[in-house]
Amino acid sequence: MSLMRQTIAALSLSLALLLPTAALAEGGPGAIDAFKASHTEVTTLVDADADRKDIQAKVDELLDYRWIAQAALGGPSKYAELCGERCDEFQTLLTALIRENYLKRIKAKDRGSVEYVGEEVREKATKVDTKVTFQDKEGATKVVEIDYVMHKVEGKWHVRDVITDGVSLAKNYKYEINRLYAQGGMDTVISTLQKKIDQLEAE
Repeated sequence: MSLMRQTIAALSLSLALLLPTAALAEGGPGAIDAFKASHTEVTTLVDADADRKDIQAKVDELLDYRWIAQAALGGPSKYAELCGERCDEFQTLLTALIRENYLKRIKAKDRGSVEYVGEEVREKATKVDTKVTFQDKEGATKVVEIDYVMHKVEGKWHVRDVITDGVSLAKNYKYEINRLYAQGGMDTVISTLQKKIDQLEAE
C-alpha cells in the first residue's frame, strides 16, 4: 500500500470524528469539550440524512485546509515559491481529497465508538487524545489511537493535524508531496492529486 493511500485510509477514519466547535470567547469551551459537542452535532446531521452541503460546510468551516496545504510544501516561507501560479489549484485539489475521504467515511455503516482520553495543552496548540473502537471489513474489533492537534485563532478552534497511531497526517502529506514534486514539480503533484480524487469519486 502506498504512503499516500495509507495516509488517505488513516484520514478517512480520523475525519469521521473531527470537527471541534468554535469557542465563543477566550472563556469558551476547551478543545476537548468543543470536540465532543461537535462530534455529536455532525453525527446527528449524518444520521438525519442532512444535505451533503450542510455537512461539508461544517468541515470546511473548521478544518484548516490552507495550513495543511502550506505544511505539505514545507511551510508558509516555501509555499508560494514551490507552487507558484498553481497554489490555488493545489489547495483546491488537496481540500477536495480530504473532503471526499471525510464524506466517504462519515457515511460508513460503522463509524466506531470514541473514548476521549484527555487533552494536552501546549504553548502553541492543544492535542486532543482519543481512542476509536470499530469493526473492520472482516468483523474484527480494532482500536486506533487518534490525536487532533488544534489551534485557537480569533476565538475559533481549527484542526491542523491528525495523528493516527503515532502517524502524522501533515507529515505524511509533506513527505509524499515532496516526493512527487522531486519527480516532476507541481505538474506531477497536481495530476496525482486529481487522479486520487477521480478514483474516490468512482468508488
